[in-house]
Amino acid sequence: MTAPTTNERPEPILASWKISEVLQRYPALLDELVALDPAFAPLRNPLRRKIQSRLVTVAQAAQIAGLEPAALVRDLNRAAGVSVPASTGGAAPAHTAAGTAEWPEAPVAAELDVRPLIARGDEPFGEIMRAARQTPIGQMLRLRAPFEPVPLYDVLGKQGFTASARQLGPDDWDVAFLRTGAETSPSPAAPAAPAPALDWDAPSATVTIDVSELVPPEPLVKILQALEELPPGGALRVHHVRRPIHLYPRLDELGCGYETREPEPGRVEILIQKPAEATA
Repeated sequence: MTAPTTNERPEPILASWKISEVLQRYPALLDELVALDPAFAPLRNPLRRKIQSRLVTVAQAAQIAGLEPAALVRDLNRAAGVSVPASTGGAAPAHTAAGTAEWPEAPVAAELDVRPLIARGDEPFGEIMRAARQTPIGQMLRLRAPFEPVPLYDVLGKQGFTASARQLGPDDWDVAFLRTGAETSPSPAAPAAPAPALDWDAPSATVTIDVSELVPPEPLVKILQALEELPPGGALRVHHVRRPIHLYPRLDELGCGYETREPEPGRVEILIQKPAEATA
């Protein structure tokens, strides 16, 4: 992949791009990212940039930093000198790549407004997944959120859902998850099944990391790195200061079992079980 030349029309940056792709095509945007939010400052470190930028999309980076994904996409395109049609806001043909472009006409099986939960600092992922499991084929789960829930598109897509999103206000997204078919991953109850088997009292078989003093998105990156280095079937214990709401969809994608507990205010522990790889 090469950077645009003077004879080549610049390609608009999409929310689905990895940060590595953005910086490969538009290297000067590193300064723009850091200026937009201090959470991106670790990208100045070449080693961290090499690791972090490959793991996180523009939309996920915006959410982790507490920014509006569509606004970040627009700012990056503006800084890169790329003209984006106002109808898309610079965001996303790719946002609906996992689903339909038009709002579906289907019965609503469940409606969830997770904006109050997120405002309180609570984790809405479990409640969303429970509602998704109860949504029959041909019906939809309607979700209201303060940002476009891009990580959910892949997670629910593997369970037979397509997604359509529309922005109603600065911190108000209306998303329809229509169940069009059977899931392509294990049964809906499968992600929760390993939880009772997790052994919090087996330190000899567990790798422990502490991300409580890191700033976003470093905790997410460090946890994913540690999981990648774990042997199949290994366990990772994470010390954190908050529930990592952007981590849970990634763990489901990876097939990991996990439990979260809060021994005291401001102290959170997550135990993650890496799946054992099947032998050939």
